[in-house]
Amino acid sequence: MPNVYTIDRFEKDLAVLLLRTDETVQVDVPRKQLPGSIEVGSILEAEFADDGQVLSVKLLEEKTHSAKENAQALLNKLANKN
Repeated sequence: MPNVYTIDRFEKDLAVLLLRTDETVQVDVPRKQLPGSIEVGSILEAEFADDGQVLSVKLLEEKTHSAKENAQALLNKLANKN
């Protein structure tokens, strides 16, 4: 069953994914196994085999866009607080 992850960062050829429901859960995935359009902050639905191989992955474009808008709104709110 797929879970939803956020791309936290890239470390060389690896993408570091954090589970959205528990960001203490980290999965390191070879970047070549993910869609080419991903970037830090992208939200993915992914399923992994027991050995860590990617079985399926889908970029959730609407969730990614919404999360980025929410983050920008918070930054704007903080910037205008002064």
